[in-house]
Amino acid sequence: MITELRDRTRADRFANDVRQNQRKRRNRGRFVYLAAVLALFVWLLDMLVGSYVRLRAEGLVVSDYAVVASPYEVQVVDVRVAPGQRVRRGDVLAVVTSPRISELIATLTARQAETTARLADLAIRLEVTDALMQAARQRLADTTEQLERVNRARGETGFVSDAFVATIQRDHYAALMESVSREAESRTARKLWEELEATREEARLALDKLRADFDDGVIRAGADAIVGPNVVRRGDVINPGDHLMALYSGEKYALVYLETGTLYAVRVGDRVEVSGGFTQTSGRIVEVLPLSVPLPSEFQRAFRPPARGQVARIALDEAERFPIAAPIAVRGDQIVPGFDFLTRSRLSAFAGEAVQAARAAFGSEPEEEWSVAGSARRPERAGPTATGAIPGR
Repeated sequence: MITELRDRTRADRFANDVRQNQRKRRNRGRFVYLAAVLALFVWLLDMLVGSYVRLRAEGLVVSDYAVVASPYEVQVVDVRVAPGQRVRRGDVLAVVTSPRISELIATLTARQAETTARLADLAIRLEVTDALMQAARQRLADTTEQLERVNRARGETGFVSDAFVATIQRDHYAALMESVSREAESRTARKLWEELEATREEARLALDKLRADFDDGVIRAGADAIVGPNVVRRGDVINPGDHLMALYSGEKYALVYLETGTLYAVRVGDRVEVSGGFTQTSGRIVEVLPLSVPLPSEFQRAFRPPARGQVARIALDEAERFPIAAPIAVRGDQIVPGFDFLTRSRLSAFAGEAVQAARAAFGSEPEEEWSVAGSARRPERAGPTATGAIPGR
């Protein structure tokens, strides 16, 4: 009686036949090759036109800064700080000397001394003028009274000669001239006194201000800050307007240069991702300036015309992670600006789910077991069975 059908072994099959496994490997290799070609094409397309479709910009981490300069020609005597050093308000930054300042101080001092000497001479002159003016007034009063008596006597008796009357009139005129001259001289001297007093006060204030500003050549920090990278050295001669150093103070922020003529619009309040190498943080656009400026030299592309960009300011969530003047790259939080459901966080979650699904799919595929010797063992397959019996067998 036949109870089962035996599977017959084919003549072209061997125990170590790996053609089925090779076919599966070739399929996987083609998939990897197509994925690599597609990734290269997407990368090239993003390099060429990606900045016009999604937010991608470069910039620097900066902060508000003040430039330490001198309006006069000075020579650096001593430098008390180094680049990157933190300083407090009132700390000494450098010590300088200036022949020009010394000359100005000497000139103002001599001017003040000269004005004081002229005021002293004028005080003596005023004292003499006041004394002579009192005598002139008294003489004028006497000659006026004498002239009145002569004129009255001449009118009553008529025995006063004309020569005597003329003499009295000349004396009265001379007394009047002297009185008027003394009064005019007194007014002029007092006016000159006021002008000299104002000149001396002006010279004193200018001298005090110059000494206070120069402070014997000691330059101090005006606020808590960080010293910039460029610092003068001892012995350098600084021309008027040249920088001794820069002091960075306040909160750090990102200053980026946006591409113009894009298919998207950047608005105040948009969230962005800021990265510098492996350091990353988030930020928010707080200001977009309505002007376009040339990009710094480190952001210019070789063999291309000078590029320009629209300036934007970004407030960083973790500004302390970036040093000042660090180059950064800015990416939009939204892959396609204007579509809230296409954000990087959601894309990351979707990518994670896709990876898990792919692992699950590859892990569920049946794979042939391999022996230690390298030969493949085919799984056992049950042959067809017969329940009927053959008579006579």
